[in-house]
Amino acid sequence: MKSTIKLFVILITITVIVVAWITHRLQDAVIQTLIAILIVLSVVTFFVMNMLEAREEHQRRRERESKERPKPDRDAPQRKTSDVSYALKEKKSGLTWGGGNIKGSEATRGTKRKFLGR
Repeated sequence: MKSTIKLFVILITITVIVVAWITHRLQDAVIQTLIAILIVLSVVTFFVMNMLEAREEHQRRRERESKERPKPDRDAPQRKTSDVSYALKEKKSGLTWGGGNIKGSEATRGTKRKFLGR
């Protein structure tokens, strides 16, 4: 709706300018005043409508942010976290291919995994 109003005012201004140009009345003081008033009206309408749209968008954003997000149930099981960070844990030696620990000397492709050595 607001963009329609802006477009309508701009089209009226352009139409008056074109008609005055075609009829060779651009030098007339009354036509120049009318064109100046229409240009100022177009600019003011453009800025006012943009400010109103920005205000509405701000209100919609604030309303969307103020809605309460669903809180998890207190009865739901909590996620278990370890006491020690993974980076601080002791690393095991050997390569891990497919989830198992393989000794480095036996880590060749195409062979079965040997967990306890030979």
